[in-house]
Amino acid sequence: MTSRKKKRIALIGLPVLQSVNNLCNAAIARRAEEGGDWKFVLSAEASLDAFRFLRTLDCDGAIVRIMNTAMLREAKKVQFPIVNVSSWLEKPGVPTVRHDYDAVGRLAAEHLLEKGFRRFGCVVVPGGWYIEQRHNALVRTLRAHGASLKTFQLQTTMPELVQPLAQAEKRRFVEWVRTLQRPAALVLMDDWDAPALMELCREAGYEVPRDLVMITTGCHSEVEPLCRVPLSAVQEDQELQARLAVECLDVIMSDRQPRETMINVPPLGVVERASTATMAIEDREVAHAVEFIRAHGFEPINVADVSSRVDVARVTLERRFRQVMGTTMHGYLTELRVRRAKELLLSDPPVSLQAVAQQCGLADRRRLNQVFLSVAGKSPAAWLREVRE
Repeated sequence: MTSRKKKRIALIGLPVLQSVNNLCNAAIARRAEEGGDWKFVLSAEASLDAFRFLRTLDCDGAIVRIMNTAMLREAKKVQFPIVNVSSWLEKPGVPTVRHDYDAVGRLAAEHLLEKGFRRFGCVVVPGGWYIEQRHNALVRTLRAHGASLKTFQLQTTMPELVQPLAQAEKRRFVEWVRTLQRPAALVLMDDWDAPALMELCREAGYEVPRDLVMITTGCHSEVEPLCRVPLSAVQEDQELQARLAVECLDVIMSDRQPRETMINVPPLGVVERASTATMAIEDREVAHAVEFIRAHGFEPINVADVSSRVDVARVTLERRFRQVMGTTMHGYLTELRVRRAKELLLSDPPVSLQAVAQQCGLADRRRLNQVFLSVAGKSPAAWLREVRE
């Protein structure tokens, strides 16, 4: 029995930012192992020389990152199939699998609108067409919901972690952010300057997320640890991008035409961290109560604990909470715990009911059953059985 001949595959373009795109690269490498019919014969950083060298190779196909028009010219001269996974060029003219930046901008807006925010600020950075596409999608979505938006344009041409914003830029931002009426939402088109901008918001008298929530549509894992408050982000789906790129190249190498020469990969969703862990609530004491419940709701706290953290009489706070939130503090806490319980019940491997109870701030499985039944109308076991069926 003869073994199947392996296809010779080249990779041009290591990630521009290794920690950002390594999930995509890892998924491509797994494809080679799992499929058994790919053999990597070249892996090089994206450069003009690399694309020129690619033209000389005996390959069946290549997955590449085309970073500029000069690379594109060389890529078009390659005689075997290629698939591009870079977004630097809006119209690359070769089969391309890239992220859906329109969906990224829309998702950021929808996430904050669902939290009740109607006053928005947006920080736009110089960059490629994809920055503009994220911004345009954000603007369209906010306008469709009647939300207000103020935009701040950073002047720096290439923000760097090691190169802080100029003093004039800082002063300009502080003056601008003070024009946002609390509570407001700040959307960053990219996160390179997020740590500095968070500090400037604080200097302007805005606490994140108490007065101003913050989310980014362009996230880099190097930046997140540097933020004083963990930054929420719209997360791109790197692994799906890799899988679709592999499938597209397989189709072309099989002498078939791909269904599309431009594939837009939808984002995974919003990764919510502390910077947006609140609601748009005009009553600041009620807002503080909501923040405390969201931060400590999976601990064994009760309404008295919440009231003690807010400088308002318990009776007054409970009345104002019901007026603003449409439910009691106890009801809000209970619903939060049941939502968390549902997530845990769907865990793989399964989590015991006792463990679910403890991770939701409840004493034991008996109390979990009572709370779950009061909200969902059925026991945790019955709910899980229904979901699985």
